[in-house]
Amino acid sequence: MLRSPKPRSTFQKLHAVPMIVRVFALSALTVFSSLGLTAPSAAQKAVQAPPTEEPKMPDMSQLEFGKLLLTQRCANCHGTAAGEDRFAAPLHHLFGRMPGSIEGYTFSNNMKNITTPWTARTLDNWLAQTTFDTPDIRMRHVGITKHDQRSAVIAYLKTLAGNSASPDAQ
Repeated sequence: MLRSPKPRSTFQKLHAVPMIVRVFALSALTVFSSLGLTAPSAAQKAVQAPPTEEPKMPDMSQLEFGKLLLTQRCANCHGTAAGEDRFAAPLHHLFGRMPGSIEGYTFSNNMKNITTPWTARTLDNWLAQTTFDTPDIRMRHVGITKHDQRSAVIAYLKTLAGNSASPDAQ
């Protein structure tokens, strides 16, 4: 009677492969893994979500997002309420006001020489700048590069006392 062959172990199966094939496979694996080209494991496939477009805003309203950004990026120096005294000029009643026009604050010569009042458009242009453009004072203006973030900050600034009533706030 013929007996079926004994199942081979993984070790035996591996050693049945010719040496040249094993060397080639190991070399290829080393090259691909160093380039990050290895196939993901089953666990990685289960965890990885399909690539999606980066959300434009977190799951909150534009005004909440604008307030959050203003708090994180601007409120250390700029006040947002009447009578709030900070290092830099307050941001309430901003729209329609001339840049560099508030008494008691130090403004750069560049800021003082601007001849256009603050509007949504001029503020958007100012916030989009990523240069320091204020070499003669200590202001560190790093800008906000993403348009949706600038729009959220501007929308929030329009809600501050006096800003929404200005015809130049558009």
